[in-house]
Amino acid sequence: MTWPARTWVAAELISATIMNAYVRDPITQLRSRSIVVGFGDAAGDVLTTGVKAYIEVPFDCNVIGWTVMANVSGSVVIDVWRDSYANFPPTVADTITGSEKPTLASAQKNQDLALTTWSPAIAQGDILGLNVDSVATIKQVVLNLRVDLT
Repeated sequence: MTWPARTWVAAELISATIMNAYVRDPITQLRSRSIVVGFGDAAGDVLTTGVKAYIEVPFDCNVIGWTVMANVSGSVVIDVWRDSYANFPPTVADTITGSEKPTLASAQKNQDLALTTWSPAIAQGDILGLNVDSVATIKQVVLNLRVDLT
């Protein structure tokens, strides 16, 4: 994102259109963030199922989409679990993915940017657990959760 440039003129009447274009819209874009996690075996073994990572989220946010990318074409299903720090570790009972788990099906990349079944709210300090439900062929994978700050 590039902040829009504008040269202001003395005694200029500032309209809603100008404020929206040069203040509101760029600030809204600054709310977008990503939580990016990669995991795999650098030695070359295919991923296995199970919990691969825990992440503490340092801000309040809502998940608005995901992107999955792998080192090779293959299949993987990743479940995302959320729980408070006090209840660490999160478990399958804490899933937030609904029916839209980050998934590759004989592919190297996939994304869902219009989540409808997730429980998207994450509170500052919550812990996310990333669990590989199933996998074939893939040795390394990156999950990018797109979030908007709340």
